[in-house]
Amino acid sequence: MISIEDKTGLYFDFTRYLNQQSKRYNFEVVFLPRKRLDKMLADNTISGMVLGVSPTWFKDKAETKYLWTGAFMYDRDEIISLSSNPVQYAKPASLENMVIGGVRGFYYYGINELVKQGKAVRVDTVKEEDLFSMLLKRRVDVAIIGRSVYRYIMKDKQWHDVFHLSTIPHDSFERRILITKDRSALHLELSKLIDKLPEDKNWQQSLLNYQ
Repeated sequence: MISIEDKTGLYFDFTRYLNQQSKRYNFEVVFLPRKRLDKMLADNTISGMVLGVSPTWFKDKAETKYLWTGAFMYDRDEIISLSSNPVQYAKPASLENMVIGGVRGFYYYGINELVKQGKAVRVDTVKEEDLFSMLLKRRVDVAIIGRSVYRYIMKDKQWHDVFHLSTIPHDSFERRILITKDRSALHLELSKLIDKLPEDKNWQQSLLNYQ
């Protein structure tokens, strides 16, 4: 999500697409902090779906706890830094003794463990877009940010000369939808819509804004 207030970003675009395609459901984007989301899932009080996530992020690698759609896009977590102080990522250990910017509640493989061992410091923000200002203010040495958000901001701000993008990403993954098991009809509807995405020229054109 680029801006919650302006309703811009991939999740808003995708939600608008779903509303155009679905004759049964109407969808709305709601932002929830990760801790609150985890509690709602544990209490089974969530009434919708979780957008743009991966089974491994919710300890459901076997896909038995929740229902999952296929991927609506492929993404990756990039490592960015200032061009004046570029950082080339190779593995988590390459960020030792650095201050790393991330999003509150996000789990970053290898990075969380590095911070827990006291070999790096992590500073969190609520929104991915805020990581750019944290770098500009030199509050962090590097930031981990989704490729889709990075590409969108670069096109919008023309900051290509300001930030350095590591040639090796932190991680690559699919963005999928998590649905609780009591919403099988919703899962079926969404799965049918997502299966059609590769052939939908309008959606493929929308994706170009984030790739």
